[in-house]
Amino acid sequence: MERPTTPIQPGIIAESVEEGRGRDPASINPPEKGSAARMVATEDNPARQRPRRSILLVLIATAVSGASGFITLLIVAPAVGPVGYASFSVYWAALFMVVGVLFGVQQETTRAVSDIGKHGLVGRRGSSVPRFAAALGGCVLLLVSLSSLLWAEPLFGAGNTLWALPLAIGVASYVGVAALNGILAGSGHWGGFAAIPFIDGLLRLVLVAVALWAGADGTVIAWAVALPFPISLVLVGWARWSAVRSHAFVRESYRAFAANASRTIVASTSNAVLVTGFPLVLSIVASDDRAALGAVVLALTLARAPILVPLTVLQSMLIARFSASPETARKLMYAVVLGLAVITPVLGLIAGLWGEGVLIWLFGDGFAVQGLLLTWLVVASGCLGLLTVTGARVLAAGRHTVFATGWVIACLLAIATVALTPGDVGARTVIGLIAGPLVGAAWHFLFARRR
Repeated sequence: MERPTTPIQPGIIAESVEEGRGRDPASINPPEKGSAARMVATEDNPARQRPRRSILLVLIATAVSGASGFITLLIVAPAVGPVGYASFSVYWAALFMVVGVLFGVQQETTRAVSDIGKHGLVGRRGSSVPRFAAALGGCVLLLVSLSSLLWAEPLFGAGNTLWALPLAIGVASYVGVAALNGILAGSGHWGGFAAIPFIDGLLRLVLVAVALWAGADGTVIAWAVALPFPISLVLVGWARWSAVRSHAFVRESYRAFAANASRTIVASTSNAVLVTGFPLVLSIVASDDRAALGAVVLALTLARAPILVPLTVLQSMLIARFSASPETARKLMYAVVLGLAVITPVLGLIAGLWGEGVLIWLFGDGFAVQGLLLTWLVVASGCLGLLTVTGARVLAAGRHTVFATGWVIACLLAIATVALTPGDVGARTVIGLIAGPLVGAAWHFLFARRR
């Protein structure tokens, strides 16, 4: 891979040549510092020309990916039975829990690549994102493979220890996916960015369906779940190689980039606990009534989806926008927060009025949850959305420690609140998921104002 020696911006060059025709070359002013962040659309980067279309593409890909995952779980459950599904669901949760932790690589890569647009790449200093991802992915593969000797059988059950291999390859490949997503998001190539979840979700559904149709065993199904990560990485990486090669290097040294990524991984670990892993937290600290716990977990999952699913995916867009245009970052943050403040009560009211009936209709009386609890679960999701937005703001400003600390505070406070607050599991869940994210967001907001 040939490393670029100067931060050439094709859009700026084309614009300067067009404006400079017929003029003395000496009279043509060089582009202002930071003009890369405001450059006009180019053939290489059409996403900057159509931001609404870019957002629509990302949201469509997210919807397809989410629906594919949901359908995958629906077709596996009756095919493998309750006992088989118990093992499969643990494998699925473990895979995507680790993916959630490694999401921090995408966040830092997005910030670092977008930062090139402001400052450029000086000389030959800096680090290669693909090389960093390859090294980290190799370490993850080795760590998961070797440690699986300790946890594979207790986690997946006797006879399923081989599931650790597809899990290890899946999460190691996801490091590359996260780095690729970060490069595409940071450089504004939203079509490629949207292609990854689209291909990944549909491919997983197809592979699992074929495996079930063929009567394959659990190990083959485990491979079908994990393989879309490396396949989508290869397909999109090859299709968008020009964009990857042009934005492969960032300003930070390998040591600095690794330090920054480690802090975003700490934050994404806390995020994974608050989102993907919170049912596990509830089962440990609030497991008095298993039936009530199951109903609350299902209600929490559904109540979060309208706010957190699109916001989590659009987080990379926010980081790129905040980083590329720091002078308007605070205004944009306030606008998104205002949008959350408007839409959360509306969704909460809808959930309170009709949510209980929908749950009974879809899942039966055993999953009935009072409308008031559903309303508050939506409000709690809005608070977690607020933490996501403020976190994107401070990360884009380069405040990695502040970013990670806010998420860790939110996670620890939420767990402590659920564990120590009296009352039923629903009330404790609401209090924990409101108190923790609000305090974490306040931490972010305090330091965002000081920037």
